Amino acid sequence: MKEEIIKQKIQALLHDPPEKALILRRVGHEDRAKGLIARILEEGASISDIARKADHIASAADRINFPKDVEERIDFQKTPVVTHPLSGRYFDLRKHLDSPLASVDYKEVMENVDKALDAFCEKYTDLERRYLAIWRNLKKGLQRLKEGNSALGQLWDLLPADTRVPDHSIWDHQRIASAIAGALPDMDFVLFSIGPVQDFIATARKTQDLWSGSYILSYLSWSAMKVICEEVGPDSILFPDLLGQPFCDAWLNEKGIEVENLRGIDLPTLPNRFLALLPGEDSERLVKRSEKVVEATFMEMGTIVKETIEGKLPFLKGDHVWEGIWKRQIQNFIEKYWVILPIGGKGYREFRDLYIKYNGEEHLEEFKALLKAYEEKGFTPNLGTIYGLIYDFLERLHGSRKVLRDFSQAAEPHYKCTMCGVREPLHPGRFDGRDCSDFRGLVDFWQKGMKRVFPDTKASECLCAICTTKRFARVYFVERMGFKIEGYYPSTSSVATAPFKLRLLEKGEVALITKLHRYVKAVKNLAGEDGAFGGTPPMVWRFAREKGEMEMDIAKIEGNWLYEDTIDKNILRKEYGYRFEEEEFTKFFDALKTTFKEYKEALREARKSGIDLPGPSRYYAIIHMDGDHMGKWLSGEKAPLIGDILHEEMRVRLKEDPEWKRLVELRRPLNPSLHVSISKALRDFSLKMAREIVEKDHCGKLIYAGGDDVLAFVPLSDLLSVMKALRAYFSGALKQDDEGEKWVIDFKDGSGFVPIDDKRKPLSLRTTKKPQGFLYTMGTTATASMGVAIVHHSYDLRKALDEAREAEEMAKNKYGRNAFCISLNKRAGGTVEFGTKWYFEDDDYFESIPLIEMLVDAFGKDELSPRFAYDLQREATGVDAESIPIEVKEKEMKRLFLRHMKRKESEGTRKKAEDLASGLARLIKNGVRMQDISRLLIITTFLARRENL
Repeated sequence: MKEEIIKQKIQALLHDPPEKALILRRVGHEDRAKGLIARILEEGASISDIARKADHIASAADRINFPKDVEERIDFQKTPVVTHPLSGRYFDLRKHLDSPLASVDYKEVMENVDKALDAFCEKYTDLERRYLAIWRNLKKGLQRLKEGNSALGQLWDLLPADTRVPDHSIWDHQRIASAIAGALPDMDFVLFSIGPVQDFIATARKTQDLWSGSYILSYLSWSAMKVICEEVGPDSILFPDLLGQPFCDAWLNEKGIEVENLRGIDLPTLPNRFLALLPGEDSERLVKRSEKVVEATFMEMGTIVKETIEGKLPFLKGDHVWEGIWKRQIQNFIEKYWVILPIGGKGYREFRDLYIKYNGEEHLEEFKALLKAYEEKGFTPNLGTIYGLIYDFLERLHGSRKVLRDFSQAAEPHYKCTMCGVREPLHPGRFDGRDCSDFRGLVDFWQKGMKRVFPDTKASECLCAICTTKRFARVYFVERMGFKIEGYYPSTSSVATAPFKLRLLEKGEVALITKLHRYVKAVKNLAGEDGAFGGTPPMVWRFAREKGEMEMDIAKIEGNWLYEDTIDKNILRKEYGYRFEEEEFTKFFDALKTTFKEYKEALREARKSGIDLPGPSRYYAIIHMDGDHMGKWLSGEKAPLIGDILHEEMRVRLKEDPEWKRLVELRRPLNPSLHVSISKALRDFSLKMAREIVEKDHCGKLIYAGGDDVLAFVPLSDLLSVMKALRAYFSGALKQDDEGEKWVIDFKDGSGFVPIDDKRKPLSLRTTKKPQGFLYTMGTTATASMGVAIVHHSYDLRKALDEAREAEEMAKNKYGRNAFCISLNKRAGGTVEFGTKWYFEDDDYFESIPLIEMLVDAFGKDELSPRFAYDLQREATGVDAESIPIEVKEKEMKRLFLRHMKRKESEGTRKKAEDLASGLARLIKNGVRMQDISRLLIITTFLARRENL
């Protein structure tokens, strides 16, 4: 980075002291800022004109220009209220903190900030590392303070930049100012994206392929951003927010900046696009360099994979057919689209007129009203005020560029890849005396060549260069980049059987565990370690690790081996027979069969003795969740009203002023802090919340979480709980219960924040710990839709993924967003679908999932006969007409409930029947048909079957 840019950024990062909200009206914050800057730059205490201009632009973008008579700040220590930047909902910190902010000694806070900056100066001698340390670690260092009246802990996150408009933190404002300062005097906006996305990720035959596809795209996106970070700093990327992103933290470590607890490096969390502010003189050069780096990085991945294969199959090296296929398919595969919008020295009027010239002004009524109000009151808008117009123009340009897709024709002869079905499979000219352009020669190469040395490939697979790179990408990231990516992703069978393994290990029946371990050893003898063991969901892994080697082997056994129909001699000979002579193979197979019978007998004996151990399920669920209207959120269309984001005292004062009444009723204009808030919310949801929910609190595996887009595999026993938690945490639909002991889901009165512990981990709904701070979410006005596919563990993965995505699209399109759709694909019996809203606002926020959980519980406890679902299905046609009153339908359902309740004589049974009938009647009242209810009951009976056969 140029030294001049670094200096401007340091001044912009410190132009407002971090503790500004606590010292207003007590200490002159500008003099305080000069003192902080002097500690770092050691060359006087002036704030440069560029840093001041950056502050003015950032302030105009993020704040409201108040009249002179209300410029006095709010005392944040006395009334520590923040407003959620996306929902506008109040969050009063006094209700959630053990110690009041009023007791904080602001002088001690200032001393601690001084000490933190002095420590950076002592540790980092060059300015670039000081700047990076301030950006990344200043807040974190202050949060670690635990003692004294200045220990704010995680509350440093929430200190506002302006106490009158407490919807964005001081840290957000500093970062925006730093980004602008690094781009002035001639500023360019850049929007950059890569692809293909959906096809590249969805083309998969194993869970490992899914992870690889999304991880590769995430890393390529980072490789483009890294070019920007190297030259103008990571805060020049406005969206996504790179603070705390694992790839960025790894880069900082390389540069000598200490980043503690580098977590999440194995999870793809970066989107495939970014928004940046760049100096006009460098923007085109930097973007073109980013483009070339993306190409070179993907080529390097393919080259490493290719060389890895050639290292074990040296006859491939130099084969002209092999080389030709690699080169043809890897080159130009990744798509790059970017646009630059030069702002230069334009004033806000000049750019506004330019925008109107190309895009019209039909949709600018509210914005023009805002500008007019500012001008009438004597304010001077600047480029920050029209940030929303700039972003909208940029998005339109980027959309136009993507329509003009790049095209390069490449012939793909012969047979096609068994994963993507598009490209020719890799092969040499000849193998084992056969021409590999012939089908038999191609199959021989993959079965007798690739399969024998790379167990990751299946006997039925023939992959192209792109799909092979995906399959072996871990080689690149682990061996080349040194990332800590532990183990392999669990197979669908291992996800389905995870609860069984966990229950078995928790019961600790020594005889049963010993017999199962004997069987595991027999599997290992036949299939080898690669064939016997695979990934396992983290919850099972963590539990087994605490026990011992025998338990770890059981945890790691590939789930497919727990099903009796896997023990098929012909199938196993085809897959593993190449390892043995026929006689030896038969010996190992017989041992496998014998030990499996012994294990099954031990399982039966354990059940006879009263141990509750249902067998391994054969089904699992794929969850695909996607935020609703994310384009509208990013464009500012979903932003709250101006009045909603004001501090409560300011809101009252301005609403009483007739000149301001109209202004506070306008929508808050799009601003960079809104983008940062969205980015932070999505970052924390994907990096912290989604993983905690799926992998720590439940027995599932998170495949990827790219912000609002989540893909996870979960066992059926955890499905409803995971669905409910993901949706609630996405919006922060949480509040403390009436006793103040724990946090509960509440879509009506949720805070929009997620409580965290002292390690910044989200608090589980099961815990009673006191929160040590809070994370922003997308807020309670943001919604998400979810598709769920319940499929057999052996069902084609690509079809299963398609069904999950189709269910998610139905949730958005058929059920009107803020909805879920569950698709049950039974191996025998066809597909059954049910979808509805998560909750119904007009019906006192009545929730659907708790009702479904009650049904599953009733069927699971054998209180309700499974025949009920089919009886209702038969009768639904007769009572489904809209003309029949809801009360009649409710009575009919109650009659059927009581008829199928197995203990109908008890008071509790009658009450349960009434509650269930009443709940289903509320669904019908909100548009769900009786036929839909019957499908819901079929799904709930299936979920309640303990082995889901």
